[in-house]
Order: sequence, then C-alpha cells, then structure tokens
Amino acid sequence: MRLAEWTDRKDIIDIIVSRFENIPGTIWLVREKANKKKAISCLASYVFLKSYNRAGAWISDNNMGMALCYRYNKKSFSLRELCCLVKFTLVYGSLGKIKDFIYRESYRNKQRPPDGNYLYWWFFGVKKGGGRAGFEISKEIIEYSEKVELPVYLETTLEKNMKVYQRYGYKLYHYWEEPEKDIRFWFMKRELT
Repeated sequence: MRLAEWTDRKDIIDIIVSRFENIPGTIWLVREKANKKKAISCLASYVFLKSYNRAGAWISDNNMGMALCYRYNKKSFSLRELCCLVKFTLVYGSLGKIKDFIYRESYRNKQRPPDGNYLYWWFFGVKKGGGRAGFEISKEIIEYSEKVELPVYLETTLEKNMKVYQRYGYKLYHYWEEPEKDIRFWFMKRELT
C-alpha cells in the first residue's frame, strides 16, 4: 500500500463507485430521480479530495483496493474540495435531506474523541477480483497507526464489515440506527497495542 498520487484519483473513485453505489448509508443522500452512479462518482470525488488533501488517500500495490484514512485533526482548506461538495449537493443531492445529513454527521462526530487526535478510516473498498488488497490495506493501516501512535476510529453501515474489522482487533464501542432509512452504524475503534 502507498499514499495515492493525484494520478490514482480515477482508480480510487472507480473503486468507491463500484463498492458503494448500493449501500443505504451512502445512497440515502442522493435525490430519487438522480443517476445514482454519477451521483456516487461526484460524492467520491469529494471524499477523495478531502482525504488526499490530508495525506490520507491510500491505494493497494495492485491498484485494486483503497482506503481513505487520515489524521482527523489535520485541517486543510481546498476550494476544489468545497466545489465538489457544492456540486454534489446542488446537482445530485436532496436539498431536503441536508438537515438530516448535518444532524447525522454531528452525531457521528460526537461519538469520537473531541480533540480529533486519531486516524479516521472513512472509506475502504476493494474491486471484485482484488486478491489480497483488502488484507494488505487493513494490515498496513494498523502498522501506520502504530507508527504515528494514533488509534483508528471508523463507522460501518454493514454488519458483515463490522465482523471483519473485529477480526483485525477493532472493538465496537457504539451502535446507532435509523430504521426509517434502513441505516445502521457500528462505531469501532482500534487502540494502540
């Protein structure tokens, strides 16, 4: 695994789109009549930029897996990042869901340490046929966490992913669901060893 370069942007966005276009926790933001694949691609551009600007966009050695994991309290402002978010909101997002989105993000942030002194593993995905890319990324994120002496925090909306993270030493510390949206969140952390 290595830090992604700008030239890896397309590969990472493709992985995000292929893995997240049918995940309820991701697509609930998309306007009903919008093209979901284009909307997720637009959202993926934003999350890639935000992570890239914080030195937290990672790609596997075979370019089939990626992780967006960065030091949470590392601040960075990017006009391009802001433009991507505005484009998603105006073109593909449901303006009526902005209040829900802000509430959900605020709730999620409050479950993590307020000082932001941790790695936040935001997105993780491996293309079908990606071989051991998922194992490589998971192992190296743990090694990176130990090297920079920071715990890792994440949320997943899929129970099967929660069980995989547990095998890597992550502990469940909070659970939250929004049944009316069919969204569940497992909040997990991995402390330093």
